[in-house]
Amino acid sequence: MSTSFAVAGVVDPGRLGLLTRRTLLALGPLWLLLAANDVVFNLDPVRTALTAPVIVAVLVQHTRLVRRAVPPRAMGREPGAGPPEGQGYGPRRPSAAEWRWSLALLAVAVATWGEMADRPYTALDWAMVPGAMTAALALSLPARARRRLLTAVALVCAVLGEAVAQWRHETPGLLPGVPAATGAGMLLFVAAVELVLLRLWRAVLEAEQVREATADLAVAEERMRFAADLHDLQGHRLQAITLKGELAERLIGRSDHEARAQLREITELARAALEESRAVVHGYRSASLGTELANAVGLLEAAGIRTAVDGDAERVPHQLQPAFAALVREGVTNILRHSRARHCRITVTADAGRVRVLLCNDGAPAHPATDRGGSGSGNGSGLAGLRERFHAIGGHVGTTTHPDGRFELAGQTDRKAPA
Repeated sequence: MSTSFAVAGVVDPGRLGLLTRRTLLALGPLWLLLAANDVVFNLDPVRTALTAPVIVAVLVQHTRLVRRAVPPRAMGREPGAGPPEGQGYGPRRPSAAEWRWSLALLAVAVATWGEMADRPYTALDWAMVPGAMTAALALSLPARARRRLLTAVALVCAVLGEAVAQWRHETPGLLPGVPAATGAGMLLFVAAVELVLLRLWRAVLEAEQVREATADLAVAEERMRFAADLHDLQGHRLQAITLKGELAERLIGRSDHEARAQLREITELARAALEESRAVVHGYRSASLGTELANAVGLLEAAGIRTAVDGDAERVPHQLQPAFAALVREGVTNILRHSRARHCRITVTADAGRVRVLLCNDGAPAHPATDRGGSGSGNGSGLAGLRERFHAIGGHVGTTTHPDGRFELAGQTDRKAPA
């Protein structure tokens, strides 16, 4: 029997964000390739000497500005940690000196396009030069300043292109308005493409923040549920112990017989509270493996992790289910807290007296901590507690981190646990 759980259509924000950033970085060479083609094949040596450095400078500055506006993302940080210093989730603003240099280069790019605007067969290509520079600057600006920049540069390109074309009269067949429409239109088109990709990149970061918050919330809710159960069961016991302790304190020296009776009742209440606490913890830890697998799938799905469960939990002997349920619970907590997982597979194997449960997830850190449970080596907490529990039933727990980022947590036993 095999049961599988999966979330259809889950998008990997990490890969999508990386693809978006690489696309933005690749757009600069793409925009400028057409103008570079004109430099190589159509321009005379003087114009080539004047325009080639402009194309190279715009390409370099476009790449630098895009890298600042769309940093490699803060997604690689550990869950719960703050954004890296100087980076965060937003763009890194260029310095004042870099702004001045970028604006000067933008002016040169506009002037270069104006020089070529009277040639209808290449005016479209050369409009990419100021377009790429304007788009790169717009990526780091707030919305209002961005609109002002695009409007101003588009108007300048339109007026300059039309003025140069009409002044030279070197192309009689060039219709009025064509240079203006070409310059302004291509500049706005290039900027729109890059700004759309920037918005997609920011949406990816927001999705990643939501995923991390959901994972942290799922873990916190589970802890609160257990704490609430323990509080509900033990609150009245502890309150009774407190009241009887105060009464016994007042009776000492006045009625030692009654004080001793109160102390005996306190002892009984404390013993009953201890037994109830053990029962609550035992019930929490001894949930069936099938129930724990269902809870695990729910938590991982809530965190946007595609999850599959293979195998039949009912084939695991009843005596062994608490240990393997604890293994699944600990493994899922580790995935949510210590990995960047997008996929997880839980495999249950039970045959010929041998039981094995394997959790395999991607997105593991390059240097995992020794105890990924993060809760120390106490009994029942972290990997140390799991190893103690499995040792008691004649089994063992092992972990493996693969170079491709896969992490495996496996628990197995070769004999039945004592009844």
